[in-house]
Amino acid sequence: MAEDLVFVPQKPEKPLSYCKAYKKWIDYATKDSNLVEITYLDGIVLDLRYSTFDNITGHNLYCNGKRVFIRKEALKKLKNAIAILKKEIPGAKFVVFDGARPLYAQGLLKEAVLGTPFSHFVSSPKKGGLHNFGLALDLSIAMDNGKLLDMGDDFDSFRIYAGEKGEKEGLEKGYLTEEHIENRKILRSIMKRAGFVPLNTEWWHFNAYSRKYTYENFQKFEI
Repeated sequence: MAEDLVFVPQKPEKPLSYCKAYKKWIDYATKDSNLVEITYLDGIVLDLRYSTFDNITGHNLYCNGKRVFIRKEALKKLKNAIAILKKEIPGAKFVVFDGARPLYAQGLLKEAVLGTPFSHFVSSPKKGGLHNFGLALDLSIAMDNGKLLDMGDDFDSFRIYAGEKGEKEGLEKGYLTEEHIENRKILRSIMKRAGFVPLNTEWWHFNAYSRKYTYENFQKFEI
């Protein structure tokens, strides 16, 4: 069945590190007064999959870089989320997979799924997803022992069960457990109370605003 399909990335013959593009991005991000760096923000740790070859493109999109930026408007909400997490799960931290995303990286992600049944999962760089506005975060929760909460699907899974939209079906078919659902609910609850909008197809993705509001009130990145 289509909903049971699993995306298997086609690894490139020559995996590339996009170091020149990443350097341009860092120069751009550090000069944009609307963006703030959260790399060393208390309450988070980084697991930047796009800074490795272990992602759906097979390329090292961020050239081993370990820096993350978001818009100031999103930072306020992230700090709210961190405060809630610290209070309700002492010792736990957010694990950030990605924040503000340059257009070149968005294009490579889109290219990786073109011509597959999963193409709709990745926004086109032409219009831009909310990562390309600095108003989206991909993250999870790690407990005080450093272990990630088990969500039943890894970051960037394209299964229909990877988001709230498919959780009921996933539970019924045995692809997900009650523990997986409960862990996702914990993350969603904290992020929603902090002011974020969850994406119902990806348990890890949270927007600072709705897509409509973002397109009407903000500009996507230029690179």
